[in-house]
Amino acid sequence: MSEPTIKDVSPVMALTCPFTGPYNQTSAVMDEVMAWLLQTGHPYSGNPFAIYYEDPAKVDEDKLKAQICLPVAEALEKTGEYEQKEVEGGTFVSLRHEGPYDEISSVYETLFDWIKENNFEYLEEMGTREIFLKILGEVDTSEELLTEVLVPVKTK
Repeated sequence: MSEPTIKDVSPVMALTCPFTGPYNQTSAVMDEVMAWLLQTGHPYSGNPFAIYYEDPAKVDEDKLKAQICLPVAEALEKTGEYEQKEVEGGTFVSLRHEGPYDEISSVYETLFDWIKENNFEYLEEMGTREIFLKILGEVDTSEELLTEVLVPVKTK
């Protein structure tokens, strides 16, 4: 695993879909939003990502809150059950994970340890992000998945 890095992330216009429940439903919700966009003739314009607002070690699975975000370059006249909005940017600590999503917890442990050791503070209200750089359908096996994990921070 490589070392965490500090990264400034610009705000991005995205079609968003909030959901509540287990985080392992992220792929299914993302597929749903992607399909809706493609059916309406609006391709997404950047890597899809999810924002996770709770720590699954501290919050019951059925109460976890998250949001799927698909960057879009154009204004959408209709958004159906979804919302088009600007997703906030900021300063993040970043680390990439190659492999299955169910093995990503060690990345979070590394990032949060790094944050504590380097005099940063986690901006919990922004949630953590997973940017899906390579998703199933683009790669053949879950071992080839590539995800960038971003944790919003400020200096203490």
